[in-house]
Amino acid sequence: MRSLIIISVLLTSSMMAPAAMRMWRNLDGDRSFQAEYLSSDGARVTLKRRDGRIITLSILKLHNEDQAWVRSNVAPKDLAADAPPPKGAAFDQLEFGDNRNTVEKKLKASALVTSAGDGIFLGRTGLNGIYKTKATIGGLHCFLFFDWHKSGGLREVTLQTQPVSKGQYVTSLQGNWSELIDLLNKLHGRPVQAAEFPRANELQDGAILGSHLWYTEEGHSVILGTGQEGAGFNVVVRITSERIRPVPIGDPSGNTGRNNPDSPLPKPSDFRP
Repeated sequence: MRSLIIISVLLTSSMMAPAAMRMWRNLDGDRSFQAEYLSSDGARVTLKRRDGRIITLSILKLHNEDQAWVRSNVAPKDLAADAPPPKGAAFDQLEFGDNRNTVEKKLKASALVTSAGDGIFLGRTGLNGIYKTKATIGGLHCFLFFDWHKSGGLREVTLQTQPVSKGQYVTSLQGNWSELIDLLNKLHGRPVQAAEFPRANELQDGAILGSHLWYTEEGHSVILGTGQEGAGFNVVVRITSERIRPVPIGDPSGNTGRNNPDSPLPKPSDFRP
């Protein structure tokens, strides 16, 4: 889902100082929104909207004028191939900074994942979507996808379920989402940000709406959410070496406040495109 818009509820990057709001348009120019520019690696751009949501999307999803603006504002260090790759634990035995061969060897030896294809398929498609969790989580397997630093080292791991129809959105995905919260709570403690299960009609094609954020012991970020690709919907966990800072608006206990009208935690419906 590398070209997806990644909309993470209430998350804001700690890497950038506040910037001025500006108007952004989609590629066709028929939709617009205000947001702060946070960062770009030359291929993707990360913005913070007025509602506090972080949007990370392919630069090609933006209007041509906005693409030009981003390219003129990308810091040279962000594009440098010799910049130091991230380090630290990612997923299972994988480490940020591992090269592709190391990642493949560790996946083959892993007790947690198994190959969903054969060697020929792996050679044609690379690692993305080839490995899945051996055990189901909430009745569903999670498939692994990878993003790489310009030096070739691993910088992000994404777990996502197979897409289901809108009619199956709640019945098929909410159990997986809930079990992932329990699992990630055990691994990383209380989330520093939490919100309710996103509603299907709050999503849009090519978007992920985040609900939870955890920090690892090494300060990396784990974001849980749901996404839409065409007519398909899935649950997504993004494990990134980037440090994401939550907007301080709620109790980090993980209680979504669904049954508590006084809870300061927002519902996904509080944030609209």
